[in-house]
Amino acid sequence: MRRLKGKTLIGEREKKIKIYLSNHENSAVKIAADNLTKDIDQVCGSIAEITEEEGNIVIGTLTANEEIEHILSDHEINTDCLRDSHGHDHWEGYLIQEKEGILYIVGTDRRGTIFGIYEFSKMIGVSPWYFFADVPIKKQDAIYIDSGFKTTSYPSVQYRGIFLNDEEQLEAWAKLHTNDRTIGPETYVHVFELLLRLKANYIWPAMHVNYFNEDPENGRLADEMGIVVGTSHCDMLLRSNQNEWEPWLKKKGYEGISYDYSIPGKHRDILKEYWRESVEQNEGYEVCYTVGMRGVHDYGFKTDAIDHDQSLSDKEKKRKRVKLLGDVIKDQRQILKDVLGEKNGEEALQTFIPYKEVLPLYDDGLELPEDITLMWVDDNFGYMRRYPNSNERKRPGGHGVYFHSSYWGHPHMSYLFINSIPLAHTGNEMKKCYDNDIRKIWVLNVGALKPIEQDMEYFLTYGWEVGKEEGVTNDSLSFTQNWIDSNFTGNHGEKAAKLYNRFTQITNVCKLEHLTEERFSQTIYGDEAGERLNQLKEIYDEANQIYFALPEDEKEAFFQLFLMKVHASYYANAEFYYADRSHLSYEQGKMQAADTYITKSKEMMAYRRCMLHYYNKIMSDGKWDGILTPESFSPPPTAMYPAGTPALKIEEPGVKMVTWGEMVPEPNQEIHFDSYGIGVKWFEIFNTGAERFDFTIDLIDCDDWLEISNRQGTIVDEKRVLVKLKQAVNKEDKKGKIVVKTSLNQQEFEIDVFAQSAIQLPNDFKGYVEADGFVSMKADKFMSNQRSSDHQWEVINDIGRMNGNVIEASGNGYLDESDLQNHASVTYSFFLKNEGSFLLEIDRFLTLDSTGRIRFAVSIDDLQPIIVETETNDEWRGNWQESVWNNGEKLYVPLPFIDSGVHNLTVYMIDRYVTINKLTIYTDNDLAGEKPDQQLKAQLNDLGPNESYFVGDQAVERKMNSKAIPNYDGSNMDDLCYHMYNMKPGNAPLPNLVYAGRDFWNYDRLYMLNEEYPQTEKGFSRYHADSFGYKDVVSDFGSGYFIESNSVIAIETEYALEQSQYAYTKKDSVNETIEWTHTQAETNASTGMAMYIRDRGLKWENAQDAPSLHYQIKVASPGTYRVWVLIKFNDDSSDSLRVGLDGEIQPYDEQFSKGDLYTFSTSQIWFWSLLSEIEIDQGLHDFSVHAGESGLRIDRIYLTKGDENAPDDAAWKDSKRSIESF
Repeated sequence: MRRLKGKTLIGEREKKIKIYLSNHENSAVKIAADNLTKDIDQVCGSIAEITEEEGNIVIGTLTANEEIEHILSDHEINTDCLRDSHGHDHWEGYLIQEKEGILYIVGTDRRGTIFGIYEFSKMIGVSPWYFFADVPIKKQDAIYIDSGFKTTSYPSVQYRGIFLNDEEQLEAWAKLHTNDRTIGPETYVHVFELLLRLKANYIWPAMHVNYFNEDPENGRLADEMGIVVGTSHCDMLLRSNQNEWEPWLKKKGYEGISYDYSIPGKHRDILKEYWRESVEQNEGYEVCYTVGMRGVHDYGFKTDAIDHDQSLSDKEKKRKRVKLLGDVIKDQRQILKDVLGEKNGEEALQTFIPYKEVLPLYDDGLELPEDITLMWVDDNFGYMRRYPNSNERKRPGGHGVYFHSSYWGHPHMSYLFINSIPLAHTGNEMKKCYDNDIRKIWVLNVGALKPIEQDMEYFLTYGWEVGKEEGVTNDSLSFTQNWIDSNFTGNHGEKAAKLYNRFTQITNVCKLEHLTEERFSQTIYGDEAGERLNQLKEIYDEANQIYFALPEDEKEAFFQLFLMKVHASYYANAEFYYADRSHLSYEQGKMQAADTYITKSKEMMAYRRCMLHYYNKIMSDGKWDGILTPESFSPPPTAMYPAGTPALKIEEPGVKMVTWGEMVPEPNQEIHFDSYGIGVKWFEIFNTGAERFDFTIDLIDCDDWLEISNRQGTIVDEKRVLVKLKQAVNKEDKKGKIVVKTSLNQQEFEIDVFAQSAIQLPNDFKGYVEADGFVSMKADKFMSNQRSSDHQWEVINDIGRMNGNVIEASGNGYLDESDLQNHASVTYSFFLKNEGSFLLEIDRFLTLDSTGRIRFAVSIDDLQPIIVETETNDEWRGNWQESVWNNGEKLYVPLPFIDSGVHNLTVYMIDRYVTINKLTIYTDNDLAGEKPDQQLKAQLNDLGPNESYFVGDQAVERKMNSKAIPNYDGSNMDDLCYHMYNMKPGNAPLPNLVYAGRDFWNYDRLYMLNEEYPQTEKGFSRYHADSFGYKDVVSDFGSGYFIESNSVIAIETEYALEQSQYAYTKKDSVNETIEWTHTQAETNASTGMAMYIRDRGLKWENAQDAPSLHYQIKVASPGTYRVWVLIKFNDDSSDSLRVGLDGEIQPYDEQFSKGDLYTFSTSQIWFWSLLSEIEIDQGLHDFSVHAGESGLRIDRIYLTKGDENAPDDAAWKDSKRSIESF
């Protein structure tokens, strides 16, 4: 082996090396050292032997034994770097140093040594993710280290860890892959090692699927490896109540005992016994004890004795609860002293988590011992709710934070598929925590751990580095670049980091789990939904390029750590975009296009299914099967099956056009350009019917200043033609025509095109220019930044909504609203062509302050500042829920009258941490004279207009994002599916068919799995157009009564569209624009249809007023029929319907669900629900379905006197129809 100059050889292939380690070292250090020998062997094939003789590597803990101190002294290894300015050892500090051919790894305590060992493993090419993401170990013939190498480090936050929460997918994996058949020692040994390799030391273990104490090996293993175990806000003294309380009572033979400390005597004594036994089981381990009390699992603090005491007023009851909680904590601390001893009990690490209903009790004067660590919690979506005040910051117990990268929440608020919160967002929230002395414990909710790998490592690394100048997490872009390059070869980190920042900022505008129909506009200010999807497609394509450039053995790891999230986002957003475009096309009269986009939406779902099948069944030889199942419960499924609108009838071809900004075709079509405005606009030519036609386009009087994307072509469904203003128009306005000629009856269409000449701006002007009815300003592109003492607006990079940066009010904030002009401020310059009273829209990044206010002020020029305040200062206040869904809040301010010309907009700081992303002044409507309640118009679209043209030193070209309708090459996508996922699109297994039968509602469904069965075959396909594009869905329905046969009636709900005497719809009795309409369904091999009411948020208390579906049935076999319905809903505001017979509508309380069909396990999926039973006599009847809430989709109705489940798609047979009565 050739020796390298300036390098020290540590080990080489097939050569033995000795590692010194004292036998007096802690077991955790011995385990890490043993893992190091395996790492060295994996890297270079060197055989490492652990010995108490000095060797090539010396490992030791300063506090463990005297031998290591002698060795270090003899070799003049200076360890002063491991001590603070007071001479005390840094907590968990380590030193790695090469001197005279020997490598020294020294720690101040057992975990310091462990972190040093694993840092060296990482240096030689062993990723912390070698197991959990299959990152290949970097092989080499020898291991060298720079001669004289020296590095030392220690953590900024004392305890850094994770919470395995909503961990059902990890449990499913453990059942398939471990002998424990649950999350137990075989799983935890890998989790604990991963944590230590990431320099973490703390865990809240899984608590939904089992309880940690159930297997004593869990606790023993954690302590043996050096991991500190704690529990979350609802589990006290290391108990896990959801799965532990009832079994413990049963084992003890206790009956009739409530988890309620307000009941004195036996109840209270048994609770103390329950807690004491947990402390006894974990005695001697390094653990953390949560004190306080909430209900079993995540339920409220139970205080029946207080609640039912009628002699107490509400105020007195509150005081009693506060005192009771204090008594609970006092008794728990006494248990610790009794079991652990006085000194150990007092010094035991203890946390109190003021969460949900406990927080008001804390704020109302709870006496909390000063040595307890207070844990603060975000709003579950990555926005910190509050920070400790000046008095709380003095607590010797310090402060911790519980933060989320995954969450099982209220209906349609969970995010459990991927985490799209930008790393910079997380980093900024954590920086604020650290700045506010939250430095004791940091815990991240990581769900089932995969696929939260990157977020987890960033969070834990940030906790190690925060406050240090050299930290890689100080810049999220640098972190991702370093992270990719440390795990993969090829130096792809820089490109990947830029892609990842774009991916998270675009995706987190609306998490893919929160997607709904028409979430983004396709017509206002162009097609914001399309532009967003085009950007995601760019990221998808470029990320795939990195994947294919990697060596084969690195591709699967890259897919796990990076690419899967990008694919998931693109497929989900494309699935919803194309469904929305199908509906828009239907409304505009583009019938072939309506069907085209239904197909594309379904193709995206098919690609995602292939991806998930690959991830679970094929990738890494099926190693991770069961761990990523976002389309099924548990936990709650992601958003899917968006509702589009397929064509019902496609007749003779026809030509129409829509232009920029139109919802439907309008007469006298025009396109207007402004020299400082949107540079690319478009119009769409489309076919209203079947077949196809050709077109040509001529430019009349505008060829020299206008260009178009297509001069000719053939149209089957639609074609978007991009129109671009070549350059700014000077001197005078321009006018021309776009003439579209078609081969269909030689029809011609004209669009008048106008270009407004560039206004002469002042020579010294720098700033934004009004055009197209708005001035849209990026918050970080201010002209001046005025500081005031320790206050200023600070730019925070890479957390802007959709893209870019934000400004944040830093400092402690101002006590009052006086003297605003002297507050810290930023000023923006802009030029107005128009004059009037306009509307200012402020896009606010969602910062919260549950005990304070969120205010700032704005002013135009030298006018009096206008104070802006939001009520959204905490969860469930103001517009919090909508703001979470939107990743931000829009605030509106009617501005005073403004002349045309140059103006300044100044934003003044009042409260700290207010964060602003964008400011837009809308000038297309003059609000002067309008009443205040009429001035705040509805939100125009989600993203608002793009940034306006900017003149000045910071000028950037207007971004010409792709305006084309998002598209993809189907053959390329199919090839990618085949080569990356190892399967053809459409070949992924069908989802299981779920049934909610009679007994479904008799159980607590929170975590209970569904009754479900595999589907191996699809039903027959129907409703297709012919080869020329002609189609007539209703003609396929048949005619007549639905005939009962063998005590069964099977109805396709879309048959009501025939509007005959046998099947028809009725509209809302008050508003006839509200009615049942059709959408696509998954039956008939994904070609079927269902019925629903598209308008959101509607509810009918009186069933007689509700829109309804009617079917005439013919029954020969009278009796009690069970009513099965095949349905789909998104949340608990779209989950109810009623049925009726002959005008008599069955009330909700006669349904098995009592009218509430929602469960977490059945949201977002199609499933069969046994709704109710109904008596049907022999004869002809009108069976009806009445809307309870809009949004619920119903595909099929199955009435049966039998006990069988409704048939699956392959077995389904419509009831025969006949026009004959009895």
